[in-house]
Amino acid sequence: MQPVLPFSNIVLVTLDCVRPDFLGCYGCQSVTTKTIDRLARHGIVCEQAISQAPNTWVSHAGILTGLYPPGHALRGPYDRMDPSIPTLASVLSQHGYATAGFPGNDLVGSKAGFHKGFDLFFEHYQDCGAELASVNGITANYRNTWDDVMEACREWLQRAEQPFFLWLHYFDTHHLPYCDMPDFYRFGSQDQWQFYEGKISYADQRCVGSLVDLLIETGSYEKTLIVVAADHGEELRPGATPAHNGALSDAVLRVPLIVFAEGLPWKGVRISAQVRTIDLVPTILSLVLGGKAFGRRGSEPTFSGCPLPLPGWDTPVTKHQGRYRHVAYAENEPLGISCIRTDAWKLVVGPRGEALYHLPSDPEEVKNVVSRYPSTAAYLAHELEQLLATLPAGTRTPGTRDGEETRKLLRALGYIE
Repeated sequence: MQPVLPFSNIVLVTLDCVRPDFLGCYGCQSVTTKTIDRLARHGIVCEQAISQAPNTWVSHAGILTGLYPPGHALRGPYDRMDPSIPTLASVLSQHGYATAGFPGNDLVGSKAGFHKGFDLFFEHYQDCGAELASVNGITANYRNTWDDVMEACREWLQRAEQPFFLWLHYFDTHHLPYCDMPDFYRFGSQDQWQFYEGKISYADQRCVGSLVDLLIETGSYEKTLIVVAADHGEELRPGATPAHNGALSDAVLRVPLIVFAEGLPWKGVRISAQVRTIDLVPTILSLVLGGKAFGRRGSEPTFSGCPLPLPGWDTPVTKHQGRYRHVAYAENEPLGISCIRTDAWKLVVGPRGEALYHLPSDPEEVKNVVSRYPSTAAYLAHELEQLLATLPAGTRTPGTRDGEETRKLLRALGYIE
């Protein structure tokens, strides 16, 4: 398998809490996202990309390892990624890439194992909780501010050798803390949603747009693969504060996923079949490294995901990957909830029993039809059991974050009461 984009640079942008239906390229007409829409128009858009978890740390671990949560072993807020498993950064580093990572906050920082493979891992966290004090009295919210990130990113790009890999996690689209942005972007259809629409439009200009400008400025744009995704979506109910760390609804699990490069042979391609965020690592490695990404026979990294189903692109998959490539698994392990999803069906299993949803006829997932389609529920339950039984199991170890500070951060962000 030959690389599609040999020696290409890679920029991966993960936008926090962004739903695809609030982007123009997914049909939204009330939010302006000019830069993302342009990348989508000339690149690849995944219309049904599914995240593997409804929270930042677990979902990002899957994005950066290509593994389901049992494989990377970061399943709760106090866990650490299994240090023995390869990451996108570590594999690329072994192949001569300069690497830099800019996590949004400590939940995806080095104490949780996200630094593996990065030459530069930018952790200049500031306590930005003062803005929250008037809201809930909580002052712990340690994160990298975006101005600092962009300045450090520019300095690194100006001296970095090519090829390079950049990961940037944009956090200001999260529902708390409030984002300091110009009045022009302070708009939204619901006051309780904290300018959700405006934050996304601002992220398009301030994050994705600024990065594209920086790549052009440094002469890297023509040779760079740009991937824009979200870690998870958001539950948005009229009159209620946004939330996502609960059930496994499509409002939370379905995310935008866009792949673009000037030299990409696929232009304006939309993938309607379901894909997973764990498919990003094998896709990126296959595009830029081809067979070299997987090493000698018997020594290749094992991914739960597999390359995206692009027209005319035949990539090898393992027997296990092929068997389960058309289903998506997601979990909220601390709450004991998991699900398996196909293009048409979703089975959610948890302490309250099973719930089955037919997604084409019930996209809001309000009608549990498990009693109406017991054979479908039984089949998906068997598939879920079999999938979990065959997944590689990583070594689960506690992280090194201070417990009380982590609890304050989780509480400030609405993850715990």
